[in-house]
Amino acid sequence: MAWRPTRRRMLLAGAALAGMPGALAAAPARPLHIGAVLPIAGTALPPGRINLRPVAEAARMGLILAEEDMTRNGTLLGLPLALTVTNAPGADAVARAARRLVSRSGATVLIGGFTRDEAEILSQVADETGALFLNIAAPSDALRHACRPGTFHVEASAAMYLDELLGWFVRAGHRRWFLVHDDGAEGRAMLDRMTASLTARHWGAEVAGTAALRVDDARGFAPALSAIAGSDADVVLLLTDWWTQLEFLSRYEASGLPAPVTGFPEPATQTRDFYFAARRAAPVAGCGHRAVLWEATLDAYGARELNARFDGRWGRPMDPTAWAAYQAVKIAFEASLATGATQGAVLAGHLAGDRGLFDVSKGIGVTFRPWDHQLRQSLFLARINPDATGSMALGDMLARASLVGELPAIYMPGTDPVERLDQLGDIDPARTCTRNLP
Repeated sequence: MAWRPTRRRMLLAGAALAGMPGALAAAPARPLHIGAVLPIAGTALPPGRINLRPVAEAARMGLILAEEDMTRNGTLLGLPLALTVTNAPGADAVARAARRLVSRSGATVLIGGFTRDEAEILSQVADETGALFLNIAAPSDALRHACRPGTFHVEASAAMYLDELLGWFVRAGHRRWFLVHDDGAEGRAMLDRMTASLTARHWGAEVAGTAALRVDDARGFAPALSAIAGSDADVVLLLTDWWTQLEFLSRYEASGLPAPVTGFPEPATQTRDFYFAARRAAPVAGCGHRAVLWEATLDAYGARELNARFDGRWGRPMDPTAWAAYQAVKIAFEASLATGATQGAVLAGHLAGDRGLFDVSKGIGVTFRPWDHQLRQSLFLARINPDATGSMALGDMLARASLVGELPAIYMPGTDPVERLDQLGDIDPARTCTRNLP
């Protein structure tokens, strides 16, 4: 049935925008054109850690739902929206696709970033062309430390995720940590961040041991497992990619070691598909607690309505990358409405300013930190269901995990919500930015 601007729908659209500070500017003279770069790839990528098709598919669904929602609002408010989604697996393809989106399609907003390399390329293209880049899936802290003027991060940073994991597990009594990391730059950076946080921010917590894994070297699991067995650790953290996490969980389960295991929550580990794969690989060790950006069973703050719309549109739960993609479109749309502009630099200025306040269905309105452009937001903890099945029925997919809690508690009496949100991640601009802000 065609959408019609009934009085009720106009009131709902107005209510959705009422939380934006200040009056709306005059509608832009041209449509807001958003270009999304996703590594969907079809059969172009082989199975393995570089294949991010499930994450990209979730993002595509979030983008389309956001386009539909924002188009309805734009019809009422005089702001047309154009969304172009391109398939670009790999860094070289991302660079070509992004430049085409800007030069040929007229995109002033770019959305994507599924690896650090891809996000760095999109950030560079944004700098070169004056576009706004919204990172939805790359948690690398190095991207935040670059402090690029046109780059903003809807995805949480690695530091935020690590702080969340420490907060939950240390509070639950897990104080001796064994850290398994890959031997690349990202793995070593996360190891350093975890070690520093354990000693400086969590009294009584300590590193029980560490082990480095070489990518594609399964033989490296045996020394790590042996080290864990001799460490008396009470929790094991895998600072590795999703593929290695699954492989390690399987070997860990076979070893019979008792300590609970969790993993770094890169986007591919936050999907319902991964949850079932982890349970299947390790029926005990694979059914632990996981840090997540968004949880499809969240039932507060307007999340129930958003999750239900997504479920109804696609017949599957809203994975975190779908949420991030949806919110990226919504943020760009609302910034354009607030400024009356579509130019990337103007939109970026609004996001970085004190009037850039956004409702992302996480309770209070959220803002971007002005120095590293990281979205301040709460994160969640989910537990994988040991009885989960591979059924693709919506209810069965939802049942693969359950919401455990939220961190930080943004409504604690007598505290400022922004200060509480800034407890997660790196918040000292003098230390986090590797170059001067413009």
